Amino acid sequence: MLRIHFTDTDLLNTRVATGPDPQWELVLSLRHLRRRVVPPRYGDWHRDVLAQLPHPRPPEAYREVAIDPYWEDIRSSVDGDRALRIRALLDGGVNGLLRSYVPTMRWMPPTLHVRSAVDRDCDLRGRGLLLQPSHFCHGVGHLPEDPAAPPVLVHPAAQPQSDPAGDKALARLMGATRAGILIAAGTACTSGELARRVGVSAPTVSHHLSALRDAGLLRTVPNGTSALHVRTRTGSALVNSSCEFR
Repeated sequence: MLRIHFTDTDLLNTRVATGPDPQWELVLSLRHLRRRVVPPRYGDWHRDVLAQLPHPRPPEAYREVAIDPYWEDIRSSVDGDRALRIRALLDGGVNGLLRSYVPTMRWMPPTLHVRSAVDRDCDLRGRGLLLQPSHFCHGVGHLPEDPAAPPVLVHPAAQPQSDPAGDKALARLMGATRAGILIAAGTACTSGELARRVGVSAPTVSHHLSALRDAGLLRTVPNGTSALHVRTRTGSALVNSSCEFR
């Protein structure tokens, strides 16, 4: 168990990473590759990568086979987690953010308890904490052992849950792209995050965002130099009731 101790200054300096970390994804994916049994979400990746890697396996070829072709999936996974955390932060401040990481972490102020393969305490000493979601991180969190290193907590990326049958019904009602955007906007997202998660271009997202706002299904709020898009209550009611349209 990792026990990360916060001061008031640490809470002010805590933030969520803006995207995946290539080095962590590489290192953590290697751990899965060396296992005979992997979590189901990595099953297809594990089989395909093993089939493509040359023998003997030159280290410089690994990233080209195991990481680069899957980068959009990795980014989408991290974007999904980031969207969840932004919503938790907007709803509950930093305390709400830190409480959103169960079951991997448990926030018991002023200490964050994190499932880990090691047992140790970490004092942030006013530096704050960077929360880094990872596609290939599974089950436990990772923190650099060097106390002088920047405090970065790597943790499993969570994904917003949805009902596949309801998603299909909503797509039949309003079109696949617009339905995908509305579903993804259940947690606050930027336009870029929505584009990556739905798999369309930025101009296409912008067009659909405008239509969804005009219909009262989505609202856009400023966030520094960018903006966040999130469903309204009407939009959420439509998504939650979509199974009725099957």
